[in-house]
Amino acid sequence: MTIPAILLLMHQGNSFTEEAAAIASRKGLTLVALTSRPERESVFEANQAFLADWIMTGYPELTMADADGAVEAFSDRGFKIVAALATFEGYRVLMASLNQALDAPDSSPSSLMQCLNKFEMRHALADRGLSEVGCHRIEPGKRPPLDPRKRWFLKPVRGASSFASFVLESRDDLADLEQIQDQMRADHRMRAIFMGQFGFLAEEYIDGPEFSFEIIVVDGVHPVCIHEKARVEEHRRTTLEGMSISPPVSVGKDCLLEGAGFVAACLNALDLRSGAFHVEAKYWLSRGRWEIIEINPRMGGSLINASVTTVTGVSNLELWIDSLLARTEEERGRLRQRLDDLSQVKAIQSGGSLRATVFLSKYGEKGRTVKSIRFSPGERMPQVLKVHVSPGTALENSDRAICLLDALWQVEPGDMIREVEALDRLAREHFEVDYQ
Repeated sequence: MTIPAILLLMHQGNSFTEEAAAIASRKGLTLVALTSRPERESVFEANQAFLADWIMTGYPELTMADADGAVEAFSDRGFKIVAALATFEGYRVLMASLNQALDAPDSSPSSLMQCLNKFEMRHALADRGLSEVGCHRIEPGKRPPLDPRKRWFLKPVRGASSFASFVLESRDDLADLEQIQDQMRADHRMRAIFMGQFGFLAEEYIDGPEFSFEIIVVDGVHPVCIHEKARVEEHRRTTLEGMSISPPVSVGKDCLLEGAGFVAACLNALDLRSGAFHVEAKYWLSRGRWEIIEINPRMGGSLINASVTTVTGVSNLELWIDSLLARTEEERGRLRQRLDDLSQVKAIQSGGSLRATVFLSKYGEKGRTVKSIRFSPGERMPQVLKVHVSPGTALENSDRAICLLDALWQVEPGDMIREVEALDRLAREHFEVDYQ
């Protein structure tokens, strides 16, 4: 007798394991994992209790060869893999390739590769009349033709955690790219997410508020939840997202609904036909139009999943897994109806009741070693609090967002503007980190 299972592609022993195991169990499935070698054995040991079985490779990154052999290996151990799941973006194409072979609903590997390459994505959208953003690839040893009358934003063709994503203040900043690429190759925790692509692009800076759209695609685009980036800090070599709120407050209902429709048009144009997507978009104030910043074929990071759960009552991870398991038209129809029923966007459109969240993140200084870390908010303890480091942790010497702490509060929708100020002040006054 074989045991039906979901195959989790884990990065260095840690990928929403406990949550995925609980969801799989509710669906009558078990969870097995293929993981790359963890940096710390204790990380994977803590997750083993949630796995029915696992295979660990000898390297810090999974490869297609690892993935190709995993289904057969688990079959030999008595498991029937029904779908693959990768919450780590660097393995998203591996996941899609496995799901293609397993006949599990997913977007094609080629479509995912296009959206994961920010340069190719921008030009594909422009070709379809869905972007007006000027964009240039940065060629080694060449000065790109950047109009000096415009502001330009530099970022990797492939990236995450705001790695080396910043406003280009001077053409001289381009001289640092080789050193930044060395960081990318040396960052043992994040290197896999670059998928072997270490190039850069420069695109017009879009002046306006920024939002993230949490999407599930099942026979059409279903916007589940929208967050606004209420606090964004632009640093010399990275951009830090300090606070996100849901629902947004800086644009009106009609503009927000227009944004949801625009995001759907972009996903359809790029042939992204199934899965979970975290889409970052800006409303370009000077041009009165929406523009995509990036399309991530996964759930949002930080506390996005916890926020979606608070706002809608269902986690994005569960909805994503449901999309992988919905094979028949009847199953897909039920899921589409469920997505419509819980959608925050539908509630905004109809004037229905809303729940609201504020979550914030605190970041560390690259290359430093944490001596102590403390967050003591008194009576306003968050509903969700995650401290990612402990005393003695050596932070990566890397130009990316190195998150130390995430905290989430549920708030009253009508109090959002006041709560943003209050919780921002609370965090400034009660979060402390010292370095050795």
